[in-house]
Amino acid sequence: MKLYSNEENKKLISLMTARGREPHSVVITGERGSGRKALAGYLAASLLCEDHSGKPCGKCKSCMMLEKGTHPDFITAEQNENGNYTLDSIRALVSDAVILPNEGRYKIYLIPDMDRSVNTATAVQNVLLKLVEEPPAHCVLILTAVTREIFLPTIVSRVFPLATEPCSQHDAEQWLTMKGCYGQDDIIRAVSVCGGNIGRCVEFIEGKDLPLAFECAKAAAEAMLENDEYSLLKAFFMCDGKKAAARQALVFLSEIMHGACLYALGVEPEKCCYKRGAELLASRYGSAWAEEIYALVRDHTGRVDANCNLSLTVNSLTARIVMVTRKYGGHF
Repeated sequence: MKLYSNEENKKLISLMTARGREPHSVVITGERGSGRKALAGYLAASLLCEDHSGKPCGKCKSCMMLEKGTHPDFITAEQNENGNYTLDSIRALVSDAVILPNEGRYKIYLIPDMDRSVNTATAVQNVLLKLVEEPPAHCVLILTAVTREIFLPTIVSRVFPLATEPCSQHDAEQWLTMKGCYGQDDIIRAVSVCGGNIGRCVEFIEGKDLPLAFECAKAAAEAMLENDEYSLLKAFFMCDGKKAAARQALVFLSEIMHGACLYALGVEPEKCCYKRGAELLASRYGSAWAEEIYALVRDHTGRVDANCNLSLTVNSLTARIVMVTRKYGGHF
């Protein structure tokens, strides 16, 4: 199977598998769309491949079933309509883990996006703890999340950590082109905004919340350049109460501010959704201003995550940006 980037992860998985030192509890971290599930699939294929070489051959019965999503020993936990894992479903998974595999040497359970199961994350981990501590010899548990910070210390201390490695923009373009269902102009624009994050590029092209979020962040950056408070507030309200889009707009804006910090220090950022805006902001206000605005945006992103009122959060951020910018010579 084709897994873009992640060369060190592939080498590590191959080495462990070939030496018979397969991990039985794994946590895969990385930003959304960065290929956590793809890496989990590669690990599963390496463990279940009938070739036993440490790499999936892509030709055996096991690899073919995994490719089609029909392998009975690779089981993905399902979230409910609220995006949470129920305790009953996790308890059922733990009970099922003692049953021997149907086809191969291992029975592999994938529980993705643990950090999105906000209401039950701690309770779910407590249910999983015994399986993590004393897994049956035939059982492998794979958990994914944006960061390891969401996991309990008792979980972190007992799992093997893997982190997705950045994909190059060239690889992202190649993958999107190979899909054969996207226009080249759309691909180039998506990659320029989302970089090598293939999942994000797909979301951007397919016109979900990401295009709106990017336009919001771009408009906010331009309003700061123009010292226009009304345009800044108007930019933030482009998401019109859509929490997911508003949060992603703040993520994009923090990326622009991070890019401005680097430009102010004479370094071109490898990843920045709006490089021109970041460069202009850096030359206008400098690194100290960019650092303060970056911290403000990150703080207000946290407020959105904590379910603070979206309108109040946006108004607060606008007012704070105006205050900081005036301190550094801006004329709002």
